[in-house]
Amino acid sequence: MATFNLDSFQKQAIEASQNNKSVIVSAPTGAGKTLIAERIIEDSIKNKKGVIYTAPIKALSNQKFRDFSQKYPEQVGILTGDVSINRNAAVLIMTTEIFRNAILVNPEEFQNREWVIFDEIHYLDDIERGTVWEEAIILIPPQMKMLALSATISNIKEFTAWIQKVHSWPLEVIIEENRPVPLHFAFQCSNEIFDNFDCLKKSHHLRKNLKNPSYQERYVFSKPNRIKTLIETIAKRKAQPCIYFSFSRRRCEDLAQEVGYFNFLSPEEKIRITQIFDQLVKKFNISSSPHTNFLIPLIKKGIAYHHAGLLPTLKEVIERLFTTGLIKLIFTTETFALGINMPAKTVIFDNLSKFYGRYHGYLKTRDFYQMAGRAGRRGIDQEGFVFSRVNPSHIDSQNLEKIIYGNYEPIKSQLNSCYATILNLYKLMGERIYDIYPKSFHFYQSKPWQKKETLGLFKRKIELLKNLGYIRQNKLSQKGELAAKVYSFELTIGELFEKGYLDSLPAEDLFVLITALVYEPRKGEIRPKMSKKIKKIKNDLSQFMKNIYKTERSFRIYPLSKNLFFNLGEASRMWFEGQNFLNLQKFCHIDEGELVRYLRMSVQVLREIHSSPIISPTMQLKLRRCLEAVNRDIVDAEKQLRQEI
Repeated sequence: MATFNLDSFQKQAIEASQNNKSVIVSAPTGAGKTLIAERIIEDSIKNKKGVIYTAPIKALSNQKFRDFSQKYPEQVGILTGDVSINRNAAVLIMTTEIFRNAILVNPEEFQNREWVIFDEIHYLDDIERGTVWEEAIILIPPQMKMLALSATISNIKEFTAWIQKVHSWPLEVIIEENRPVPLHFAFQCSNEIFDNFDCLKKSHHLRKNLKNPSYQERYVFSKPNRIKTLIETIAKRKAQPCIYFSFSRRRCEDLAQEVGYFNFLSPEEKIRITQIFDQLVKKFNISSSPHTNFLIPLIKKGIAYHHAGLLPTLKEVIERLFTTGLIKLIFTTETFALGINMPAKTVIFDNLSKFYGRYHGYLKTRDFYQMAGRAGRRGIDQEGFVFSRVNPSHIDSQNLEKIIYGNYEPIKSQLNSCYATILNLYKLMGERIYDIYPKSFHFYQSKPWQKKETLGLFKRKIELLKNLGYIRQNKLSQKGELAAKVYSFELTIGELFEKGYLDSLPAEDLFVLITALVYEPRKGEIRPKMSKKIKKIKNDLSQFMKNIYKTERSFRIYPLSKNLFFNLGEASRMWFEGQNFLNLQKFCHIDEGELVRYLRMSVQVLREIHSSPIISPTMQLKLRRCLEAVNRDIVDAEKQLRQEI
């Protein structure tokens, strides 16, 4: 890859960091923000000062661990809940959740750390997990400086003003609006290719407004978009490699199969990619995965797919193949866009709407550019191409224009502290805990009634914790100490512990219970059959969960604690008993990659319970036995990360 000089925004950020300032960088995806982080890491290593690098997802944490380990040998560690390698290293990579948890439990651990780097800081706006970023920023130890990296933030002044109110350190804000490689937007509509938005509008294929179409607009005729037309156009323009984003795993697989008759590789490239793929498959022992066999003929033609349903090792293999330049077309879900360094010449959007956790809606402009920003490789391409496949029945010109040419959405606080955060804060602050809310971004940007509502919920959670005996005489009780360790599952674990239920379970049943705790079924998922034993555990706990919900409702607490789902009961029992991973697929109806994810999450919860000092020696022994039985082979995340790819 060609070398390039530092841009002025990069120089400005590096200079500010060297002048002892915290830095916020808002710049488009693909502009080169990571380089600033790398310079701070290099300076920290040179000055024998530690640095924390946080990432929003484990896959990105793992990739950064591999990348940084190559750049800074023996200086890098990782801590993500299911992986702990070299935790005292100069550069420690963490997920943001683990960083937040660690500051709460043991802030002294960060005394020799000078910097915390937040990658993708706009995640603070995420409905499900944004609260973690906000809490982590509030709790940054005073001796640490912050580098926050983000795609464009439209309310950057508001965001910065809040941080300056919370922390006293000098802060420099750097905004870069230009991309080094400009993006060219094109469209496929009614099976025609339009090279710009004006041409598409003039074609009259798009309605102006779907909600109130005029009489003529109601009867716009539209041909189906053929993928063959689009792929042939991209091949003709030599616009590969190409990342094709779809928001459905099955759709990624179906599309890859549909274009399987294309061949993007020369005979020499085919030999090379086959050799690399075969070597990696053998090394990671994944030849028996159904996805591996499905992918073989596609990979030999330069085509692949990538999504969360694949085994983590298979995803890594595909990422490795993509970085060689031999995969010319990859069909993938949006996680591929989250900071994972996989740039291409072209990005395609299958559609421009997605499920946002609680609703289905048009893509946010920020999300569109997070993905579109993968197009155009710095030092290689003059421009990047972004093709949007448009169905006039699903989107009108007004909303399409808003997605692509509108302003980025402002970051909004999603603060909703869980019981474990509150318990850990109470341990540090006691009754002064109520002073923490006015420091939040939520308080800073909310109207008086919203502040009153949120503070009320916070107080009611503390009242519930006192009522149930998690806090007694202004201190955490034994079950309070345990609940403070298990984020998201506090009341379930705390109440089961107090009733002696956890102690009474054999190790095998304990593991079944924990997988039921972490599991979240997908919409319309088929429930597998359960054995009498698992049905009994389910029935025993059904009334128990109803009692927890009754208590939460009486305190007007929302959302309620997570329910137990025993869909993985048989699969988790068989895994505990030493069964081969492939055999588990007969006993559950989820993708193999998703199964690995839930088993790994269960391992993390078992470790959290084990780390509590109030657990009896007998229970500790049971937990260790459980971990030895289940944290093996494909589930052992640390083993995967230690393997050189």
